[in-house]
Amino acid sequence: MSEARVPETPEQAYWREVNRHGRHNLIVHLAQGGFSILGFSFFIPHTVLAAYMTTMTDSKFLIGLPAAVVGFAWDFPMLFYSYLVQRRKQRKDIALRAGASVRFAFVGMAVSAFAASRWGATAGMSVFFSSLGLMACTAGGSAMAWQDLTGRTLPPARRGYFFGLREASAGLAGFAGAAFLSFYLKGRAAGAATGEAGHASDYAVPFAIGAALYFVSWYVLTYIREPEWPGEPVAEGAWRQYYRDSFRILRDDRNFRTYVIVKCLLGLTGIFNIALFASYALKQFGISAATVAGGFSAMQLLGRTTVGPLSGRIADRVGFKATMLAGIVMLVVVLGLGLLLPLAGGAALGVFLVIYFLTGALNSTLWVSQFNLQMDFGRTEDRVRYISLACTLSSPVALVAGGSSGWLVDEFGYRPVMAAALVVAVIVWAIVRHIFVDPRKAPAPAAFGV
Repeated sequence: MSEARVPETPEQAYWREVNRHGRHNLIVHLAQGGFSILGFSFFIPHTVLAAYMTTMTDSKFLIGLPAAVVGFAWDFPMLFYSYLVQRRKQRKDIALRAGASVRFAFVGMAVSAFAASRWGATAGMSVFFSSLGLMACTAGGSAMAWQDLTGRTLPPARRGYFFGLREASAGLAGFAGAAFLSFYLKGRAAGAATGEAGHASDYAVPFAIGAALYFVSWYVLTYIREPEWPGEPVAEGAWRQYYRDSFRILRDDRNFRTYVIVKCLLGLTGIFNIALFASYALKQFGISAATVAGGFSAMQLLGRTTVGPLSGRIADRVGFKATMLAGIVMLVVVLGLGLLLPLAGGAALGVFLVIYFLTGALNSTLWVSQFNLQMDFGRTEDRVRYISLACTLSSPVALVAGGSSGWLVDEFGYRPVMAAALVVAVIVWAIVRHIFVDPRKAPAPAAFGV
């Protein structure tokens, strides 16, 4: 006599649908990531935007500010959008709506380069920082919905593999963009009367191309197949209870609380903003703007392309805590090499190239690790709460640290600030190594809801 078949739960049926569409969604996510990073390669904050700002100002504060604001824009608003996201059974629609606004912010950056060439640096910076403001107001909703959409449309056991592939494909696309940007800027420099690059108008066409590619990535995202989650969304009008329950996580989940502290301390390492390596190379070592915007960006993307897939595969086998530790070690090495730059002499350019390669590698490793660790806390229906809390609570630290980095360098010099950031990085490594527990190995938190 055959055994009775156990009925399939709604959650099991959901994940069966996710597996059925897995190959299709993987291809779409990879294509979307490729076009997105190809577009972003024309706006990389630590190189391109830093070099662009040096054409309009000598202020290290303003040069380093875009890198801090871009990171803040994606993370800080998440908690404020999380209730809106949690109100829906599907994530794709809100990801597309908020994502369109972010694309218009990049269009504004292209307009700023035209404005600077026509009406001067003040007009250009006004348009540029207005565009950053638009990004700061809308990017969080897009990022919040996109992260949960990714978690809901890919099998959890292979997320590391996917993000490794995404980093590789996106890195290759970004490498192509950086190569074009370097070639274009060198051509502009050769045709300039002074024989030098360094005018805001040089960035108008690359920024316009980057914005157009970003809109292509938005269109590709429309092809994602997202099943409808079987659980009930948060009830309309229950936002007070929703946020009370969300902040209760910090009280009840000690391991998650440790993770938030780790993210805050990683943000604090931004007291030496990596974007200032660009101005350091330009001002102190006489390296050309074309090399900084193109060559350094290419090395950063090469590090991302080669190390990203490896870190994803390793994470699927041994966990994302291990890859986070590896990323922090690379950060320590980058800051250590920065301290040794004055001793490099004629090899300074080579040291800068190594620094930017490792910067790409550590950014890729830390991004893949943090992105997936946040998805492993709590239940699927509570994922939005964990992601938004971690990102919103840590982003002000990153903004203040990154935004004050230029002022700190002006006051104390490059090397003392690098040394301080290095000390913080070592402390972070110790906390992750000895206190933090991989969420997949930690006890599951109690369920709750509204």
